[in-house]
Amino acid sequence: MNEIRRLYDRLVPAPARTARTWLVMHWHRWRTRHQTRARASHYRIRAARAHSP
Repeated sequence: MNEIRRLYDRLVPAPARTARTWLVMHWHRWRTRHQTRARASHYRIRAARAHSP
C-alpha cells in the first residue's frame, strides 16, 4: 500500500513535470520487478533447502 500511495502522491500533484513522472514510473517498475525476482529467489532457495538431505 505504501508503494501505491508514494506513486500516487508523486504523480497527481505534478503532472506537468514529465521527467520527474518518468523517473517515478521507472522506479516503480524497477522496484516491482526486483521484489518479484527476490521473492521467487527466496522461494526457490527455501524449497531447495527443504528437499535437500
